[in-house]
Amino acid sequence: FLTHLIKNPSQRQTDCQKPKHIFLSAGELKDPYEWEPSIVDVMMFRVGQLVMILSPSEVTTMSGRRWKEAVGKQATSFVDDPIVVLGSPANTYAHYVATPEEYDVQRYEGASTIFGRHELDAYINLTVSNMHYLKPDATEKPEQGKLPPDNRKKSFNFVLPVIYDTAPLFKHFGQVLTQPQARYKRGDVVKAKFRGANPRNNLRLEGTFAAVEKQGQDGTWIQVADDADWYLVYTWRRTRTLLGHSEVDFTWDTSGNAVPGKYRFKYYG
Repeated sequence: FLTHLIKNPSQRQTDCQKPKHIFLSAGELKDPYEWEPSIVDVMMFRVGQLVMILSPSEVTTMSGRRWKEAVGKQATSFVDDPIVVLGSPANTYAHYVATPEEYDVQRYEGASTIFGRHELDAYINLTVSNMHYLKPDATEKPEQGKLPPDNRKKSFNFVLPVIYDTAPLFKHFGQVLTQPQARYKRGDVVKAKFRGANPRNNLRLEGTFAAVEKQGQDGTWIQVADDADWYLVYTWRRTRTLLGHSEVDFTWDTSGNAVPGKYRFKYYG
């Protein structure tokens, strides 16, 4: 009922998906934008004898074996003892790629293979037929294919914005609430607390909310860790929901990469 209510599958779609029974013909739904990707990114790299395949579809174990075997066989024509690795999913998310046998069984992976029974064969053909670009003496570059649509300005977002965010009266964002101790030995955990702001106000893309800086011999401060560092943990929590107050904690485990010196925390709130 739902299938025909939203979109009646075309004969072309039905033939492509056999023997799968189509519950929802998502590949033919285009409003307000495509429900499933029609253009996906498939990439290959070579570093010496290492050949890397990056797939937009999650690859089953047997699909991975067959795909790597086909690429490895082709790579032997210009690389000695090639080592083929496959990473997925990368770039666009295109659900699963199962073998034809797995597709016929129609368990989870087969049912989630959205481009039909021969999707794996298509991926293998695409990568093997373009491997000449990876030859040591290759100078030719592949042509730019059609790019996927950019839906960033059209995508639905059901995450509510930050409604209200403020510091208490006569206080300010970034105010230090708990100072670290003056001295620590390597292996100690350094902690500090700040009056914080909701991190969703500014996602700090390509930046950081938290930083550890070390003072150099000339007195300048140099950043040595940010919130991408495993040993530095940044935690935000709301303390007064109605008033929009919050705090942030910095926790730095010095057992990882600290060397003797003078350090400070810096909060980008």
